[in-house]
Amino acid sequence: MSSRRPDCANVYDAADIWIDRALRSDDSLFTPGTRIWSRAPLAEAMELFSEKKYEWDCEKIPDNLESFLESSPWEVRQLMGEALYVSYLVIYKGTIKKSQKMANINEVLGWLPKSVEIPDYLVDGLRKGIISPGGFANGYKHRLKAVIQFAKGWKFCNAGMSMLDRENQHAPWCFQRFLAKLKITDAQQMPLLHLVHPDTFEPLVWENKKKVAKAPAFQGYLDDARTSDVDHKIHLIRAALEPKYGSDFHFLDHPEICRMWSDNCNEQ
Repeated sequence: MSSRRPDCANVYDAADIWIDRALRSDDSLFTPGTRIWSRAPLAEAMELFSEKKYEWDCEKIPDNLESFLESSPWEVRQLMGEALYVSYLVIYKGTIKKSQKMANINEVLGWLPKSVEIPDYLVDGLRKGIISPGGFANGYKHRLKAVIQFAKGWKFCNAGMSMLDRENQHAPWCFQRFLAKLKITDAQQMPLLHLVHPDTFEPLVWENKKKVAKAPAFQGYLDDARTSDVDHKIHLIRAALEPKYGSDFHFLDHPEICRMWSDNCNEQ
């Protein structure tokens, strides 16, 4: 059983590199062998967000971000660029094109004292994306903060690496509870849940997750479920649907499944 988008292998490959370098280690996405995702840069980056509320939409970097980072160590500036990359991985190309993603990341990297480029094998991860925020776009204004908030919490709480083990059936749910303890909003959890555990958590924005979980057509699959958790309900629904529809369907791409819960099958 898998919730992966079959046409988004490059996204998942890039996410796996981030998991290995940033979560399992303190390494860098763009310059391996450099400590970027470590406690000190993450703590300082989070302090910056605590001091200033950035209205960060999909296509524009805040005008004052560069000046706000002037007194920060170069590691913090590079961390901002790398975290921005991670935040873009799930965003569909119809919402923001790869060229604009690259331009925004390179603008931040341009504030470093020496040249840093995004490796070609990571550029591929930005080409397609997974979801289109649509009317949900406001939930992405602070997606960069959510990535940094999560990574800081991960480093400072000494979280068990077993939560990253995709072969462990309990790991995804332990990871979900960990995110909830960090007070990352339901809307901002989706990219992190799906990138870390793409075989368990659906690539659906939060409002659509709630619609799937509450759809009358699916309630028969949940009669014996002893859970109120939306993600767990959707996981059980997928398990019930796969014998008929196969293991690689998406709740929005399959017309018949989409009609069971949504009036608009083009929204992601």
